[in-house]
Formats: sequence, C-alpha cells, structure tokens
Amino acid sequence: MRKLIRYVCLTFLLFSAKFAFSQVEVLENLIPEPELQVWRQHSFFGHIHSGGFGLGFRWGNIRSIERYTFQEAEFLQLRHRHAERNPGRNAFGTPRRYIYGGINQLFALRYGFGVQRTLNEKPYWGGVQVDYTISIGAVLGLAIPQYLSIIHRDTTLPLHQQFYARTERFDPNNPRHTEWQFINGMGPMFRGLFNLRPYPGVYARFAFNFDFGRYQERVSALEVGVMADFFPIPVPMMAVPDRNDPGRFVPDRNFLFFNFFIAYHFGRRR
Repeated sequence: MRKLIRYVCLTFLLFSAKFAFSQVEVLENLIPEPELQVWRQHSFFGHIHSGGFGLGFRWGNIRSIERYTFQEAEFLQLRHRHAERNPGRNAFGTPRRYIYGGINQLFALRYGFGVQRTLNEKPYWGGVQVDYTISIGAVLGLAIPQYLSIIHRDTTLPLHQQFYARTERFDPNNPRHTEWQFINGMGPMFRGLFNLRPYPGVYARFAFNFDFGRYQERVSALEVGVMADFFPIPVPMMAVPDRNDPGRFVPDRNFLFFNFFIAYHFGRRR
C-alpha cells in the first residue's frame, strides 16, 4: 500500500512540474522581442549660411544611445563678406548677375570626421531629440576667376551698332571693369574654370542638432551652428582701394571664412 502511495505522489509531482514548465514557456512567448539595435546611419543635407550655400552627405556608426561617430563630404560656396551684386543699370538695361569688384568666386570641397552626442533623448511617444555635433577635416578651396561682359563702343559703326559686349577677365585697375555703367553682367562660367586655382586648408564646425523625425528608423533634423574654413595661403576675393594710392586697386586676400548656418538632414538608420 505504501508503495502505491509513493507511485501516486511521484506521478503527481511529475505532472505538476511539466505543467509549471509549460506555463513558463507560454509566458516567455507573450514577452515581446526586443527592438533591433540601430547601428548605422546616413543622411543627405543641404544648408544655407551667411556666405552662400552647401550640399553634403554624412554617414557613420551609432556607438551607443548617446554617441554617433560619422564621416562627411560636402560641396559649398564661400562668398566675401562685402560681396555686392548688380549695383545699377547700364546702356543695355539691367545687367546679368555678377559680383561687383569680385576677383574670384570661391567654392570648396570638404571631407572630415565628427561626433554627435545626445543632450536630451527623444521620449518614446515622440518629440524632439537635442544633440550637439563637432566635426573637423580638410577643405580644398577652388578659386574661379570672374569674367565679365564689358560694354565697348565703336564709333566707326552706325549709331545703332556702336555698342557691343566682350567677355574679359576682371581687372581691378581697368576703369571699365570697376565702373558699373560698362558692365553687362558675368561672363560664361567655363571661361573661369580653365584658370581655377586650388587652395588647401582645414575646417571646423559646431552645431546643435534637433531631430524631430516621427519614426526611429528615419532621420529628419534641423542643424544650427557655426563653421570656419582656414586657408594657409590667403585667397584673393575682392578688389579694394590701395591705402598708399587710393586711385589704385589691390586684392583683398582672405584666409579665414567664419559663417553661421542652418541645415536640414534627411536619411535613414538601420
């Protein structure tokens, strides 16, 4: 009789254990799987700044919830702080767009590295995540000489044919190139491309990034900050009067371009 009781108890314990393990499996199945870890991010961006515009691409790895390291490549325009466009009309009417007194137009190619750190993480229900970014790298400035369409007059021709325009490289000491009445606008861009000059340098950027994207896997953010481009060999940008001889113009050479900017980023995370 005792043996029978022992067998019954043992059988009951085995069934109870099996039932308990089955309950654990059910509960484990009810627990949702964790979200996939985001570890890559890339974004395209465009920006406007106090000296022009720019377009770029940024890509990198998300190292942790609070740190994202990236590389970036960018093309941008850099203007002189005193650049002035089309000061008035001439004999042909309103001239095409040009930079009055501009010796060169400066464009730049950037490549650098940076880090982005989170200051305020986005709540799970949405909102705005606030980060700050720091990036540094190399910049290659491309100085393209400005060619102008200059108005000339040939008195040997009939009166209605006396005025004509000719494309000439800007010369600050040529009176026709500094008196806006004789300028009919900027010449063809390709004329300057054959005489461009490279200026290597470095750049740095600091900005606050506001990510307001609705979905975690998408990048949608505004970036506001400051940036500086430094060129060891100064770039001649504008013609200014010579201090020793006010009747003569000399190039104003710039080695530092400091600008405020606002950019929009869009891309994906995976």
